[in-house]
Amino acid sequence: MNTQYKNVYPFKRIVASIYDSLLLLSVIFVLAYLSVFILNGFNWELPDDPSQPILPGWYAVFLISFSSWGFFSFFWIRGNKTLGMAVWNIEIYSITGNKVTPLQAFKRFCCNIIIVMALGIPLLQIYFTKEKIAFNDMVSGTRLRIN
Repeated sequence: MNTQYKNVYPFKRIVASIYDSLLLLSVIFVLAYLSVFILNGFNWELPDDPSQPILPGWYAVFLISFSSWGFFSFFWIRGNKTLGMAVWNIEIYSITGNKVTPLQAFKRFCCNIIIVMALGIPLLQIYFTKEKIAFNDMVSGTRLRIN
């Protein structure tokens, strides 16, 4: 049976990303909740000075960065899609035909951060390239398709 795959255009990429961002936010909340509990010595009392942060700034940045990369990498490498991608029948694959590698996932994740910072404008590149691919597809050596 010959299966036809379709390209994924910016609208579906953005909607799936919003869905995944909400799931990721819940993961970050749970990890931060556990971190506050553990770093405060299993003590639920708040600091005396309300202006004092509960978590150190460097730790919060590390927690958000590492958990975000881990969330996307886990799903991209293990099942070729996140939950948001699964809802829209989007799948990620490596152009070599193998599974997505951790390095490819890292490159794609870093490019996605750039795309978010640029308000999604780099996704418009899809309309101007012959292969209908975006910036993150080119850099990471991966592609998205609709099954």
